Order: sequence, then structure tokens, then C-alpha cells
Amino acid sequence: MAKNTICIWYDEDAEAAARFSAATFPDSAVGAVHLAPSDYPSAKKGDVLTV
Repeated sequence: MAKNTICIWYDEDAEAAARFSAATFPDSAVGAVHLAPSDYPSAKKGDVLTV
């Protein structure tokens, strides 16, 4: 069976959106959540960068 990789951009709540999508589609999962290691101009330490 073919597998798809979905890429969607969210300015906010990306982790919640990804978890909702994974719960909606069978055999889906959130593979990783990457957080900002430190503060920088557009994010604070611990902010979600990519999911």
C-alpha cells in the first residue's frame, strides 16, 4: 500500500493540528515534535518549530 507524507504549514497550534490529523486518519502517527532550543527573534525556547 502506498504511503503519503503530509506537509501543512501552521503559524500556531501545529502540534495540536498534527495530533488531530493523526487521530483522524487510520494508521497515522505524529513521528516527532521539534522544539526551539533557545530564544531567538521569532520564537521562544520550547516553542514548537516542526511536527
